[in-house]
Amino acid sequence: MVDAVIPNPVLTQLKAIFNAEPGADPVALVWPEPIEPIESVIQVAGREVRLVFCPSELALRERLVGHQPNERNLVLLTPFDESRLGKDVLARLWGNEPKRISPWRTLEQLLQVRQIDPRLTVKHYRWIADALLNSYEAYRGAIRFGEVLDFDQAWQALALGWLGYTEAEVDLDLLLRWSLDPATNSRVKALPAEVLNHLGDWLKPRLGDQFPVVLSLWQQGHAGDMAAVGLICSMLYRPGLKPSQSLFLARGRLSERYLGGARLTEDTLTRFGQQTADFLVRQRRQSGAPSISACLTLAEQILASLDLADLAIDSDLLPMAFGQRLDRFAKALQRAIKGKPLIPAQAALRQMQRHQLADARRDQVRRAELAVRACAWLNRETTPLDSAAGMIQDFVREGGFVDWARSHVWLGDEHEGVSAAYRALNQRLTERREQMNEGFGQHLAALAQGDSMGQGICPVERALDEILVPLAKQRPVLLLVLDGMSQAVYRELSDDLVRHTWVELQREGTDGPGCLLAALPSITRVSRYSLLAGTLGEGVANDEKKAFAGHQGLKSLASNKYPPTLFHKSDLQQPGSGALSSSVREVIAGQEHRVVAAVINAIDDDLGGGAQVALHWSVAAVHLLRQILEAARESGRLLVMTSDHGHVLDHDMTYRATESEAERFKPGEAKVESGEVRVRGQRVIQPGHAVVLPWSEKIRYAAKKKGYHGGASLQELVIPLGVYRNGGETDPIEHWTEVPHRVPDWWQWEDAREGVAEAPPAAVPSTAKQPEQRQADLFAALEPKAATDAESDWIGQLLASSVYQQMKARHGRSGIDDAQLERLLRHLSERGGQQMLGALGKALGIPGLRINGFLANVQKLLNLDGYPVLSIDRAAKSVRLNVDSLKTQFEL
Repeated sequence: MVDAVIPNPVLTQLKAIFNAEPGADPVALVWPEPIEPIESVIQVAGREVRLVFCPSELALRERLVGHQPNERNLVLLTPFDESRLGKDVLARLWGNEPKRISPWRTLEQLLQVRQIDPRLTVKHYRWIADALLNSYEAYRGAIRFGEVLDFDQAWQALALGWLGYTEAEVDLDLLLRWSLDPATNSRVKALPAEVLNHLGDWLKPRLGDQFPVVLSLWQQGHAGDMAAVGLICSMLYRPGLKPSQSLFLARGRLSERYLGGARLTEDTLTRFGQQTADFLVRQRRQSGAPSISACLTLAEQILASLDLADLAIDSDLLPMAFGQRLDRFAKALQRAIKGKPLIPAQAALRQMQRHQLADARRDQVRRAELAVRACAWLNRETTPLDSAAGMIQDFVREGGFVDWARSHVWLGDEHEGVSAAYRALNQRLTERREQMNEGFGQHLAALAQGDSMGQGICPVERALDEILVPLAKQRPVLLLVLDGMSQAVYRELSDDLVRHTWVELQREGTDGPGCLLAALPSITRVSRYSLLAGTLGEGVANDEKKAFAGHQGLKSLASNKYPPTLFHKSDLQQPGSGALSSSVREVIAGQEHRVVAAVINAIDDDLGGGAQVALHWSVAAVHLLRQILEAARESGRLLVMTSDHGHVLDHDMTYRATESEAERFKPGEAKVESGEVRVRGQRVIQPGHAVVLPWSEKIRYAAKKKGYHGGASLQELVIPLGVYRNGGETDPIEHWTEVPHRVPDWWQWEDAREGVAEAPPAAVPSTAKQPEQRQADLFAALEPKAATDAESDWIGQLLASSVYQQMKARHGRSGIDDAQLERLLRHLSERGGQQMLGALGKALGIPGLRINGFLANVQKLLNLDGYPVLSIDRAAKSVRLNVDSLKTQFEL
């Protein structure tokens, strides 16, 4: 008797009765239809109840007479109301009458409300009560109804009970999030007809003009496809799309298949599409890519079914769009490599950067950025260099950046078209580098003889005397030697170093970064020894330790108790741990040792491997570097970062057998072959002060590995040199000044956003054959308009104004003098009042770490009464000057 199928209204009525009065017994309900079986035992509100259908008054009497109070609660179903039953029968019943099953009355009891909103009890909404009763278990206990069941709460309960919609409020974002549930379509399909037909009563007041779109999708069985269809609308109704027959046909196909051909305005679908795309971006950010992956897959399938796959390229979300943007980028880059304008490739790259997959494909996007920069260098106008000094300075300022890009571009890409473009680019870059190295090889005699190369170019053996000693006279110093670090590695590493709040210093009177020149041949036992000894020679680690501690210039600054100290690889690591040795850390973090040096072999060790993997060189990538830097920060040490030599990577090198075991040099008496040069001079630490060196990066004499050194290429001989201090230190250092992180103009193309147009939107595919048309030039860069004398006279008026003088007096400690302010205002004025933060800092000669503080002090002077004369957009990393507001506020 436990398998009976009990009508839901009967069950819900009984639950309401027993919840309100657990002792109700016996209970009679008016119910006209027999049930099978006529007697059963069921569970109601946590108790067993005997349920019996009584078709006559006699059957009722028999059951009542036979029922004992200590038995299960008795429930009698009968077609008779109180008017057709005797008084003796009524007297035995709970409540003295058979209870009519009123859905609203049942709801009052179930929900424990005192009143039903009169708007619900009209005949038109009788179905709401039945729908609420039939879904009661799904929303039971989840909603607080208070004393009155009102219209909004009724719909909230219906939405939860039938649709699994858990929110109290309704808006498009919430509905879109709900629609991502895989069960959405089946839930809507299972809605009772009355609920489906009256959805407008719930949605219309809450969705406004988006209601017709949502309702059409639901009525066509596509509630679960809302987000996918909305994303497609964001492409089909994208502002700026050129009207065409193909576009209108595509929109029509979408409407017929998913919206039932509903007459919806273009503005409505445009807003629906944009809101959906924005929602999906937020949803991905908040809940991760998997939360919208099914939606994106469906959108791609819909696009394909509509023959609109090419339109996906305009989506920042669809995975296929990223591939299409790679296609576009590859074609644009190939054209740029052949000498065509680079701006289309930059625009295509910007599309890739904007795509939501850009973070997951970070390495791929970074390679594309490096490729665009390298191509910009390749296509720029150049002046031939005819001196060793000029070639060295050019390599320091630009060549390291080029080689940074080359090292990553050489690895290619998983996208076939992009990889082909990279091969073509790498070939051009390699040809250019070989030409430069060949020209540099003609000047090696001067380097070997020790001729002066001019300002900022210091032979490695003079670095202690000319750089370290003068600095150590003013501050404790850490000399950090990253063995084998090339200019390319240094440029990438220093890019990360400044993000760790280290500020670069430059010697006053110089106009760019300096460098060291390796001793010859450029091998560790020669060039590193010469660096750490302060004199030309050769030796191993123990020799370096003794020579460093005995250097006269360094000894004069130290005490006998705390002499100049050098740590090698074997000293740095704590035994039994991968951490920095505690004793080494104590020395670096303390100030007793005026001069400390450390040699890190991470880069040189990496070159010894055979795997052709391009590491991203950062502070974290170099073992122990972060810990060493933190120790130096504690003691306020100046940081001198350099190397003993650079290196060349094995990018299709040619092996040449020699009698020696050297990687990249031969004895002085050896035969000179193509790509090589014989060098003689006092800086050659070989027998007879002579050696044969390859100027070409394509030659090796040793077994194959990742990289080599010892030769005479720019990459090996020009050693990076950087002097830094902790950003928390502000005291002046004599003869040195802070400088912004410097990169070539062609490297920072992304800072000039106004000069790079967006890629044009995809055209809607057309089956009609179109005549070939020459694409208009959409990428013309805008040159900033220089201010005339009359236009810039307001700056002089400002500085002389009484209001400005009052602001200066009020903020006397701002640290901004009139010359600095004038330079800033004139610079921004000449560029239309706006510029990127990085470019502004470079133009003003202010390090990136200081630029925000500088601008904050300017704002104190100019933003009178809170008016945003000078504003900073942190998200866009840009600065804006409102000249009109400035003139008004300062009464100019």
